[in-house]
Amino acid sequence: MSAARRGKERLAELEREVRGKGVQLAYEKLQFAGLHLKSGLCWFKGRYYLFVDRLKPVGDRVDLLEQALEDLAILPDPSLGPPDAFQPGVNDAAQTEDEQDESGEQAPQGAAPAEKADA
Repeated sequence: MSAARRGKERLAELEREVRGKGVQLAYEKLQFAGLHLKSGLCWFKGRYYLFVDRLKPVGDRVDLLEQALEDLAILPDPSLGPPDAFQPGVNDAAQTEDEQDESGEQAPQGAAPAEKADA
């Protein structure tokens, strides 16, 4: 079996695995009007999408799909909500403000007082 055929078979196997994880896989021309967009995994409207530049060689596409599968293994399940809600640092500013308000420190000027829920 030729290397090209093995590469195409591996690509088809990875495509099935990616789709099996609920990811919408799209092969697109990612270079147009002087823009060069990057292939990769993204989150949009409650699901993961993997955009792959269809002009890339099979070996590059295989590498991209393998990397996407590694990323999916550590990303939260889409049914749990948007992934940025789980990323460290995204909501740190809001958490810091809440902790300061609860500790009795004064809120910054112009900030509305924190509402406390009745327990």
